[in-house]
Amino acid sequence: MAAVGIRWTTVTIGFVVAIGLLLLILSVVGIQETVTEITTANRFILASLFGVVILWLVAWSQTLSIVLSILDIEHNQIDCLLLFGDILLANSIAPSTYLGGEPLAAYLLTSHAKIDYESSFATVSSVDLLNYAPMVPLAGVGILYFTVTAAIGRRIELALAAVFTVFLLFVSGAVYGWRRRRRVVDGVAVFLGGLSAKMSSIVPGVHVVSPESLRRHLNVFVDEVEQVTADRRNLKRGLAYSASGWLLLSTTLWLTLYAVGFTVPPEIVLFVVPLGGITNVLPFPGGLGSVESVFILLLVTTSNIPAPEATAATFLYRAATYWLPLLYGVGTVTLLQPIWRTTRSKVR
Repeated sequence: MAAVGIRWTTVTIGFVVAIGLLLLILSVVGIQETVTEITTANRFILASLFGVVILWLVAWSQTLSIVLSILDIEHNQIDCLLLFGDILLANSIAPSTYLGGEPLAAYLLTSHAKIDYESSFATVSSVDLLNYAPMVPLAGVGILYFTVTAAIGRRIELALAAVFTVFLLFVSGAVYGWRRRRRVVDGVAVFLGGLSAKMSSIVPGVHVVSPESLRRHLNVFVDEVEQVTADRRNLKRGLAYSASGWLLLSTTLWLTLYAVGFTVPPEIVLFVVPLGGITNVLPFPGGLGSVESVFILLLVTTSNIPAPEATAATFLYRAATYWLPLLYGVGTVTLLQPIWRTTRSKVR
């Protein structure tokens, strides 16, 4: 119970800070001007966003279906759409999508898909890897593109390069660790086992976990991920669905800009979206606040769009790709919870 309390406290703090950042953005840009742009946006275009977002969700849920198939976990397409809501919810509320979302998503998947936590964590990690893999090269090309073609300023270039470098170091560390995964498993098991022994003598309710037990569970997780990465044919299919998802996300931003009266070259949105996505590594729930900041900055500096219109388009984009999927995730978790409980009671 204490762990859950700390987790929800962290989530609450993350949302408070993120909303504070959004209010700061609005105060700088102009609240009245931004609200006016949002309320006068083309309603027909905004309605079409629902269709594009649904296609995006379907495309990325297919990567979950592919991973579940590789791991021989029984499912159907409806299951994938519902279970993908678990991942969306976790990635939307946990501080740092890449660092905090996966453990929570794995916990929800374990509850709803009736599989062990190691398999759930391997599934979620593989799905996130597939869905976010195209983001790294697109963001890198985007930085190069804006540096060469747009007058965004030396400080902004350095800031973007710094964020991308941090993210690239994170990815490089993950790749390096994966190549030496068995050594990493041994080291993590010994470290966490020793830490649990020390904490048990200080913190009431903390139990000692043996390194052998941790090593066994971690090796199960690694085995599952190895099984996924070995299936090159299905990995290519997953990357194709992932890339189509990024195209749909970019289309969503293009449509929100069009809705507020601006037409931009396709390559602008194709690079802005992944560049904003890399800020998900920061400790904000679902990149709330950080993504908006990067989007507005890039749209203003690269496309000469006035700040209120850029802010309105960005907020509309996030309403479609963050708040709407968040509500969808809440709905799927709420729907699956009684089903899981009923199934578990029948098993008993």
